[in-house]
Amino acid sequence: MVDFGGSEEAWQYYNRLTTNDMFNKQPQEPKEGEKINLDFSDLIVSPAKNDMTETQQEENDWAINDPNEEKSIAVSNVEKISTILSPYFIVIVGLTLYENNFLIGTLLIILGILSLLKVSYRDVGEFLQWLKKLFGLN
Repeated sequence: MVDFGGSEEAWQYYNRLTTNDMFNKQPQEPKEGEKINLDFSDLIVSPAKNDMTETQQEENDWAINDPNEEKSIAVSNVEKISTILSPYFIVIVGLTLYENNFLIGTLLIILGILSLLKVSYRDVGEFLQWLKKLFGLN
């Protein structure tokens, strides 16, 4: 009989014999005459404590699986870079198209400049209302 000196070593030996490795070898069989001492008397098994009520558990489960959870750092960095570079890209495309198509090129240049200046649709609408008042078209 092989004595492993405690249940921890016995578990390690048992796991080594029964688990397959990454190359899918068959588990080793213990040698004849070799016995494993699986004494579980020193293991203390306690029931799992759950101090949460059922509603708290449901809220916790929802919070774990929340689709609106915070984005990763990489995603937020890409979004920041995209918001910085996209107006410049629009202006460059507008400048490129300006020679071939004056109208589309001019519109893209104006759109890119307005987005660089962080002008919103509301600001544009207020400006157009101001122009109407200025010329008395109201």
